[in-house]
Amino acid sequence: MQYHMITTQDQLNDFLASLDNTPICVDTEFVRTRTFSAKLGLLQLSQNGNITLIDPIAVPDLSDFWKALDNKSCILHASSEDLEIIRDHKGDLNFTLFDTQIACSFANLGASLGYAKMVETLQDIEVDKGESRTDWCQRPLSKKQIQYAAADVVHLTPCLDKLTELLNEKGMFEFFEEECQITLDLKMKKTDPLKVYKAINNVSKLDRQGVATIQQLAKWRLHTAQTRDLALNFVIKSENLWLLAHYRPATVEDLRRLNLAPNEIRIHGKEVLAIIERVNKQDPETYPPITTRLADFPGYKKTLKSMRDVITKCAEQHQLPIELIASKRVINEYLSWSWKLTDEQRKKANRPKLLTGWRFKLVGHQFKH
Repeated sequence: MQYHMITTQDQLNDFLASLDNTPICVDTEFVRTRTFSAKLGLLQLSQNGNITLIDPIAVPDLSDFWKALDNKSCILHASSEDLEIIRDHKGDLNFTLFDTQIACSFANLGASLGYAKMVETLQDIEVDKGESRTDWCQRPLSKKQIQYAAADVVHLTPCLDKLTELLNEKGMFEFFEEECQITLDLKMKKTDPLKVYKAINNVSKLDRQGVATIQQLAKWRLHTAQTRDLALNFVIKSENLWLLAHYRPATVEDLRRLNLAPNEIRIHGKEVLAIIERVNKQDPETYPPITTRLADFPGYKKTLKSMRDVITKCAEQHQLPIELIASKRVINEYLSWSWKLTDEQRKKANRPKLLTGWRFKLVGHQFKH
């Protein structure tokens, strides 16, 4: 397999000058273990059949490359983590996305088909995935690693060509384009630090003061993780945040009794206790409401089943994976919007995914909106 490796700024400049307006295939190799942000180890690109690999460790300033993606059509597979890397380096996602995994879903080849399986299905070619767990930030990269990385972009264009044919035959290509844009928009949606606590398990078991405490602790943990570039659980584990919010310790000895990790106590103990104390002094009227689980609403299981039945019928009719139309999370988002918000709040809130775009056209119109 022929490829061009870029290891200098001059080589990068020459490559950027050669780019045209045809679609460009993009993939990234990265390492993320203890860090908040993924560490980029290699960039793989293909345009007009020409494969280019950029070494971001040898060429640390890639700002001109990120700008060069503006208004391009970019082909990726299972793009979620790649988009996060691009967004974090570029600052935006100002390009048109064609995610071949999403296309495979609309073609009913599987809800989350892997790259190797897609290539085997559409091109009858076997792709070696043996280097998927390698350390991409170590140098030098082996020839086997480089060949593996190059293979991740070489098949994207022919696969997308085949998928485009299939989706046009089904009348689904516009829905596919729309879902790709939804994916981009979701990745650009800013995280609300005051809402990150909602992703922690068992928040519904806390009283209002506990909810206020875990809200402030989760906000602080996010800021600390971003500032120190640490994975969230390497600041304080999620289950320990819940313990802190439930028991609301007042001393370092209290923290030890909760069996927090020694490093959590040594590095963050005083700050954690200060946050808990501040919440203790808040006016209870300012505490967030108790979190109510959807499962505790009367008729939840019955409603969930009836909605799934409608969605399953739609999936069978249009030959689509059920998960593509509406996973349990998408259904729960709709039910939270419908049951937990007042009429006035619903008018101001973003409409749930099930009531927007192609999902609304296919099936969402059958539900309360």
